[in-house]
Amino acid sequence: FALLAAVQKASVVAFVPPKATKIVLPSAAITTSRSFEPNAVVNPRGSTALSGLLTPLADAPISTEGLTFGWIVICAAMTPYVIQLVAPQPLGFFLANYYGGQDIAELKQDGYTNEQIEHLVESGRVAEVKWKVRFAALCLAVTTIAFFEVNDGVDAVRVLRDSYIAWGIFYVEATRLIREQALEEPSILKIESRFGIQLWHVLVTILLWASISETYTGNAVRTFVTDIFTF
Repeated sequence: FALLAAVQKASVVAFVPPKATKIVLPSAAITTSRSFEPNAVVNPRGSTALSGLLTPLADAPISTEGLTFGWIVICAAMTPYVIQLVAPQPLGFFLANYYGGQDIAELKQDGYTNEQIEHLVESGRVAEVKWKVRFAALCLAVTTIAFFEVNDGVDAVRVLRDSYIAWGIFYVEATRLIREQALEEPSILKIESRFGIQLWHVLVTILLWASISETYTGNAVRTFVTDIFTF
């Protein structure tokens, strides 16, 4: 039993960086199996603030691997936006790049009519507003979930995982929005931004929900990606 406890303790240290997440997980509730079966914290304290259709998902088991993997995915997804603080041009592969007033001359050279150019420029402005609205809704959702759950004495483990669910819903909607914009005729997304941003958002959505859903499929995806980037 002493050897088993030591192995379990080492597993927690390996998967949960204390300074990064500040989550203290009960070692007795975590297994060290490399199978695709969920390795879960059985009883995080408190009940989720999410209800309705999300209740079964929010009440599902929570694993340290899933929490760490989800945090890494969110960091990777948001890094291109942070880079824009210092980068002169948008990273077209990762971010939506729309036509604006600075592109009018180029659009005329490409043969677009004045009506089409006006539509593209105005639609690009509206699309930027749509992103601001969605990010604001995400911030409000994450803050509201944390507020009510913390007030109810919910364990930090569940508060963190429920915030991932909000991120997962956001990226499903973001992927849908980008696909809709790419299919418009003419598309309001610049040519160099159409394929890459769709591929990137689909990938982030899949990986994020793999971190949330404690299922065989989710664990298989997490294990596959982790093995690729483990040297």
